[in-house]
Amino acid sequence: MSTSQTVDRNRSHQDQARKLLWPVAVAAFLFTVSYPANDFYGAKDASDIGPGLFLVYAGIALVTAGVVFALVLPWALRRASSGGVALALAVAGTLFAPGFWTGFPPGLAAGGALLGWAGIYATKGRKLSQAAFVIGVLGVLFNVVSDADVFI
Repeated sequence: MSTSQTVDRNRSHQDQARKLLWPVAVAAFLFTVSYPANDFYGAKDASDIGPGLFLVYAGIALVTAGVVFALVLPWALRRASSGGVALALAVAGTLFAPGFWTGFPPGLAAGGALLGWAGIYATKGRKLSQAAFVIGVLGVLFNVVSDADVFI
């Protein structure tokens, strides 16, 4: 006698995405804050960014990561189809990548990529999730390139 188990790949991806919510949120926050922190703390001469402006950038990054990873993604992961939400986050994060320092794009792109990845095997909205994953990963890369371009 053999016992076989049915593996739901979509459920597995969603469970893994839930486990990755906070690590990805922290990484997106730290990446977003790295530019103003480097501008503020690493400046050799008088910087145009003071402690108040640095705290504003950090606050925007924190609120963005909190809203995306604590509210939007857990809500979307409970839905049958989250491909549209994932695609919206990924596209916004990718299009606004040149303004990565504002605090919004890295969190949006990373959230879109993670949510897209969670729905790659979904029965509803699978194509949207796949597109969101690809666009979100590209958005994260564009954010990294935009950040590196400033320092090189």
